[in-house]
Amino acid sequence: MPPTLYLIDGHALAYRTYFALSGPAGGNADRWLTKAGEPTAGVYGFASVLLRLLDQETPDYLAVAFDTGKTFRDQLFKEYKGTRAKMPDDLRAQIERIRQLVDSFNIPRLEVEGFEADDVLGSVARQASALGLGVKIITGDRDLLQLVDERIVVSLAGSKLSESRDFTPEDVKAYLGVRPEQVVDYKALVGDTSDNIPGVPGVGEKTALSLLETYPTLDEIYAHLAELPNRVRTKLETGRDLAELSRKLATIVTDVKVSLDLDQARTSVFEPAAVESMFRELEFRSLMDRLHAVEKKLQPHEAPQQLSLMGEEITRVGIPAPAALTVHIVNTPEALSELSDALKATSIIAFDTESTSIDPLRADLVGISLAVHTGEAYYIPVGHHRQPQGQLTIEAIASDKPEEAQLPLQTVLDALRGPFTDPKIGKVGHNLKYDALMLSCYGLTPTPLTFDTMLAEWLVDPASRNLGLKNLAWVRLGREMTHIEALIGKGKNQRSMADVDIAEVAPYAAADAETVLALMPTMQKELTSHHADRLLQELEMPLVSILASMEEHGIALDVPFFRKFGNELRQRMGELENQIYELAGGAFNINSTQQLSAVLFERLRLEPPDRRKRTASGHFSTSADVLDELRGKHPVVDAVLEYRELAKLKSTYVDALPEQINPRDGRVHTSYNQTGSVTGRLASQDPNLQNIPTRTDLGRQVRQGFVADPGNVLLSVDYSQIELRIVAHMAGDEAMLAAFRAGQDIHATTAAAIYGVSLDQVTREQRRHAKAINFGLIYGMSSFGLSRSTDLTLGEAENFVKAYFERFPGVKSYLDGMRRQAATQGYVETLLGRRRYFPGL
Repeated sequence: MPPTLYLIDGHALAYRTYFALSGPAGGNADRWLTKAGEPTAGVYGFASVLLRLLDQETPDYLAVAFDTGKTFRDQLFKEYKGTRAKMPDDLRAQIERIRQLVDSFNIPRLEVEGFEADDVLGSVARQASALGLGVKIITGDRDLLQLVDERIVVSLAGSKLSESRDFTPEDVKAYLGVRPEQVVDYKALVGDTSDNIPGVPGVGEKTALSLLETYPTLDEIYAHLAELPNRVRTKLETGRDLAELSRKLATIVTDVKVSLDLDQARTSVFEPAAVESMFRELEFRSLMDRLHAVEKKLQPHEAPQQLSLMGEEITRVGIPAPAALTVHIVNTPEALSELSDALKATSIIAFDTESTSIDPLRADLVGISLAVHTGEAYYIPVGHHRQPQGQLTIEAIASDKPEEAQLPLQTVLDALRGPFTDPKIGKVGHNLKYDALMLSCYGLTPTPLTFDTMLAEWLVDPASRNLGLKNLAWVRLGREMTHIEALIGKGKNQRSMADVDIAEVAPYAAADAETVLALMPTMQKELTSHHADRLLQELEMPLVSILASMEEHGIALDVPFFRKFGNELRQRMGELENQIYELAGGAFNINSTQQLSAVLFERLRLEPPDRRKRTASGHFSTSADVLDELRGKHPVVDAVLEYRELAKLKSTYVDALPEQINPRDGRVHTSYNQTGSVTGRLASQDPNLQNIPTRTDLGRQVRQGFVADPGNVLLSVDYSQIELRIVAHMAGDEAMLAAFRAGQDIHATTAAAIYGVSLDQVTREQRRHAKAINFGLIYGMSSFGLSRSTDLTLGEAENFVKAYFERFPGVKSYLDGMRRQAATQGYVETLLGRRRYFPGL
């Protein structure tokens, strides 16, 4: 095969990657923001595609073409591309970044004023083809299919980036019905709505294909007008000028004065240092391993300072080498004694644990790493499997293989207990709760816990994608740390950390502890600048120990109750199955969304609430909200909803919770995630004990399965209407404050004010509506949302909202002020100073 030149359509690929990552309408774009608020979805996707090409397809030569603005086509036809949606603002800001990315890869950028990227690609492709090279064009634009020939292949992106397809001349014919050289004539006849190319009015795809099958070109068609049926001939005669214009607009120019230096386009002329510098700036930590793989495959060399084809100097930025880390393996009594003395003499200890599981209450301790100042750290192995057999004592430390020696765990814990419980020595770490809980399970509870770099990063940027230590060190310090998979592998080949040699684990573990100390000055400065240092010290850090204690204690389950309840649910589900089959006119898989859709909308002919709501398979959706709207339209819908509720209840709670019991103590232990939301709300997981159902009688029965130890009781505590009390205080709304001070039921008070009745005349229904709006409006509910959550009409809901804000003008002023504050300063904050950032505003 001849050497191949890969040409990338820069703008087309940027569009594809942007929408692939941010969603069809850019709805997920906020997920792709750096901590500085820079949007990166398009840049990340573009970089990912570049790395895939370099790694998997290893092109000999590579170049990227970009549009430059207005072209000769805009002069020919002012409405050219006039129907295209405006480029999203956050993507527009990324195009220049993508140009910089291309430069950092040392890939030639091809741009010519007055011409589109298509024209530049077409011209370079023809030049390369004439030199005997193979050419592959990466694009999402079907226009480029006209360039396909025996040497030029076009790779067209599908609906997903991974679904790209290569087109040869035969593929183009099968796809469009015409040969590549006929694509322009085809578009001259039918037009192109995506580019607003008019074509011939009244001539559709079938007519155009039929004409081009008989007469191979547009000129041939017009040369044989007399042979065509009157109806077609009239359209062609009337639209001849538009056909000629459309052909000019659709034709890719292949003689643009542009040349490509093939030596510069070699993919081996590649400087990973420049790319890595940019990846760090854009926080693309997840692409680093792929970059290193490409670096190894291409074996790049240092190139002299070069100019891009546009005459701009490309700056190469080196990556600073990480500071050397001295690692001490503590596996002798003497080394442990020296470490104990060093710990007692310091004011701060960074520590981390290595274990056999991510669940600290089921894990075995493998080792402990510590650091008291940067550049040096210690690793104490205690649970590696290569230790001597039998009872381990200090005298029994293996002498024939000192690198595999370990100290007895209790000896280590006794040596650490003094400094680890000294109130004058702060204990710091990353995700401290896990490591504190790990040691606590062995009888050593570290205190005080004074700094957690994960919590610090989260307070500085609640939406941060760098909460992991490896990512955080890379972004904040430029450190490339070893990933755990490098030691234990992944998937079916994964092994326990206890099976890894001590010599391999020691530098990995030691770096985890020492990096925390290296990060602290940076993170403390960030906390101060974001006014979050007090929040960390007075709320989040004290909470770590409390949550660790709660997790360790766990909760007991009444297993016989869950077993009995599960049998009752199974019996009721069986009854519902038979009822559903009878109502539906036959048996089917109730859990199959496709089969249920066919039963509801085809067999029973129910009208879908929204005919646009379809699944990927093309069937009408049967999601919970769809079935909820269909409630009452047919008895089978209500039966299916009940069946689903019972199935979820059974699988998620009744069957699953007993399986979560820890065999060590017979209790269930959830994990409380402090960083699980951008609002500061705690998240319970594995299992989730925050979402135990309460809305239905059956759901509330699940709570009966949680029991107290003998001699104890479970206490349920609720602060009445806490959110509204806080709103009243923050908004300074006198009417709402007066109601609370008078001890009134705020929902009844609201209903009385809005309905214009006295408090004693408020009905249960009126109070329910008032409660919905009291809680809904402070969380941004609209009139439409209120109508959906109650039985109010949209008009009634709108009047309700209007009356509510007239009654409580302070709340309205407060909510409006929050919106203005978010837009002007980019964040809002709570009474304690917790900030929620909105970089997209």
